[in-house]
Amino acid sequence: MQAECARRRTVQVLVAALFAVSLIFAGPAAPKAQALPGPGWLNPCNAPGGKTVCDKAEQGAKWLYDKSGADSVVNDVNSAVDFASDPLGYLEQKLRSGTKGMFAAFGEELTGKKPADPADPTADKKGKGD
Repeated sequence: MQAECARRRTVQVLVAALFAVSLIFAGPAAPKAQALPGPGWLNPCNAPGGKTVCDKAEQGAKWLYDKSGADSVVNDVNSAVDFASDPLGYLEQKLRSGTKGMFAAFGEELTGKKPADPADPTADKKGKGD
């Protein structure tokens, strides 16, 4: 009796979690931010010297984002979404990149030199014309 009750409770929790996740992915998108109506003098970036302050604030925000490690979280979320939307395509892409890296490493070990970059087709034309 208690095992059946625990099983039902587990199923209810899983269904609720799946519903919450589906709301996150399929829910309405957040509205786009729009400029506030009003005169331009209300915007601090339009004040004298305000453009410099706004540029410095933007650079500081970019520096904080780069140093915070949030980009790795964004990349991980993008990978998870890629896998969820097309698991076989995601696996194919990973296998291709792994195979390419493996053959590059084996070639480097066998020959003792790094693989050359693809030749520029315009370089041959320049050399022949001179």
